[in-house]
Amino acid sequence: MFEKIGEKLSAMVAIPTVSGNRNRKDYHIGEYREYLQTAFPSLFAAVVPTPVGEALLLKIEGRGEKKLPVLFTGHMDVVPADDASAWRYPPFSGKIADGCVWGRGSQDMKGPQCALLSAFDELLQEGWRPGRDIWIYLSCDEETGGDTTTRAAALLKEKNIRFETVFDEGGTICEDFMGLLKGKAALFGLSEKGSLEYRFTANSEGGHSANPPANSAIVRLADFIHEVEHTEIFCRKLSEGNRAMLRGIAAYSHGEKKEKLLRASEETDDYQTLFELCPEARTLLGATIAFTMVEGGTAFNVMPKKAVLTANVRVASVETEGEITVKLKEIAERHDLICELAGGRDAAPESRADSEGYRNMSESVKEIYPGLPIIPFVLGGGTDSRHFQELTDNVLRFSPMYAAPEQGRGVHADNESADIQAVADAAACYYSLLKKY
Repeated sequence: MFEKIGEKLSAMVAIPTVSGNRNRKDYHIGEYREYLQTAFPSLFAAVVPTPVGEALLLKIEGRGEKKLPVLFTGHMDVVPADDASAWRYPPFSGKIADGCVWGRGSQDMKGPQCALLSAFDELLQEGWRPGRDIWIYLSCDEETGGDTTTRAAALLKEKNIRFETVFDEGGTICEDFMGLLKGKAALFGLSEKGSLEYRFTANSEGGHSANPPANSAIVRLADFIHEVEHTEIFCRKLSEGNRAMLRGIAAYSHGEKKEKLLRASEETDDYQTLFELCPEARTLLGATIAFTMVEGGTAFNVMPKKAVLTANVRVASVETEGEITVKLKEIAERHDLICELAGGRDAAPESRADSEGYRNMSESVKEIYPGLPIIPFVLGGGTDSRHFQELTDNVLRFSPMYAAPEQGRGVHADNESADIQAVADAAACYYSLLKKY
């Protein structure tokens, strides 16, 4: 049914769509949109398009069933591939080799997008028409913040449109999830952590390094980092989504490991069992902070008058941005630093694992991948779906496409690739899912 899907994905990858002001020469988004219309003619003949900047909002009108519509969203843009010499094949070649399509975006997320659009195209060619309205949103700047998607969501809100489910990227079919489950599993994202950017500024009088003052700007930043790194300042708690994940993994486990997983899912204090089981336990227990940039100093022998530290906090649903900001400001003040929230967003609400969209996708995964474990979880990164949260009670962040461990490591890194059979299987899964609507 999807025999040509590898060639289509190859052509999609070969059109650079690198978003960001510095990457305009590699941002051929118009050419990419034109290719999609050529590659998926039945889909584009059936939709009512609404351009939103360089993004596309598409509507397939249903047969009039009085049910809430669903939205499929995904992005056309990709991140840069700065060091082409590190790639096995040129990053925008779309090279087909070893059963894979190689190049930037093959996993994130032109592969899943190719699978979804192929499923729509095939069904529409067969004469299918959904019972309810189905919307598709193809974003143009997800990798740089999604400002265009904010406009698309506002447009839908003006039309008083609400969705039963919003389907987006996030989880995939992967292996050895968090060291807790051996073999392959489908990871259904119920929520996603928020991402906050903080800047900490230390001012001083400067001076010559031959006569260094006490508590200089850089020293105060270092003391601040040390305190934050060695103090439990955030709320350490498992969200309901992470408890559901542990119970989900337990359902596919046996013996003592199953008992420990269930025990960990009920813990509320020191989470001793969780730490025994999972090397990544800290990422499940609330917010994390990473210090990512430092600026300051003009010469090796000059004391800087100003030094600035940047941090990224990934905030979980058990704590809010407001609570975190208060804590960081209190610590910063003790070290005579200025703390500023430079931007970001709170964690997304956690969706239900018993929603119609979750059930429908589960049934489709079971049909195409018999026996594959299905695990709910909370996504650490961000997706376009956050812009549509006001328009739905349920978001499912999952692409039904397998990524081998080395392919998962290629996302936003070197030698990104997608297995052609995996893309075809994902298309078959979407084909099954769409027929339920």
